[in-house]
Amino acid sequence: MKIMKSIPPGVLGKDYALGRKTKRAWKYRAKRRAYEVIRTIYKYHPSKINSILDIGAAEGLMLGFIKKIFSQAECIGLEYSQELIDMNQDKNIKPIQGDAQNLPFENNSFDIAVAAAIIEHLPDPKKMLEEAKRVLRPNGIIILTSPDPLWERVATMVGHLADDQHCKLMNLRELVSLFNEIGYEVLEQKKFMLSPIGMPLEIPIERVVRTFGLNFLFASQLVVGKKINSG
Repeated sequence: MKIMKSIPPGVLGKDYALGRKTKRAWKYRAKRRAYEVIRTIYKYHPSKINSILDIGAAEGLMLGFIKKIFSQAECIGLEYSQELIDMNQDKNIKPIQGDAQNLPFENNSFDIAVAAAIIEHLPDPKKMLEEAKRVLRPNGIIILTSPDPLWERVATMVGHLADDQHCKLMNLRELVSLFNEIGYEVLEQKKFMLSPIGMPLEIPIERVVRTFGLNFLFASQLVVGKKINSG
């Protein structure tokens, strides 16, 4: 009898990658996250970027967008699902199978760590952030995005998300608290993505929305942290 290897909760498969090819909203979210990552790198890490680690890279769609901008950097995509790794078609990025909570890299290996829409899929989010800090070089930065819990619950209620996709949802205050607990210097915290499918002039419209304090309208959250020691 063939024994099937169980898939841990929160791990996505090839249907996720196929959806990002065919569903406008899914592809837009990957592009918007890539935009936020690129903007953040330029703002907080102006020196030369030699290496970027994307934790939870899926099939490499977002990392491919980033590689086009930082072409000189080695871009490594860490992904648990072998199905998703097998769907990578971008030869300019390097996919590696592994666990976000036990990164298979030496200390002080990367200038940038990206954790976009992965922390909510992990049973131990603190461990992932600790591991990211370990593999970052001193003054390296981590860029994390996560869905807003309110809108994710709405999406689940109306059938857009499966109940078992996420292990734990955290709001912005909880994410920042976790960053501080681990010892990152928090450089930026905000909510973003007013429309999950995109719209004209979305980014300037978001600035206006923030001015009026209507942050509850945003579907996603971003926290940027800097490693401030060599530990």
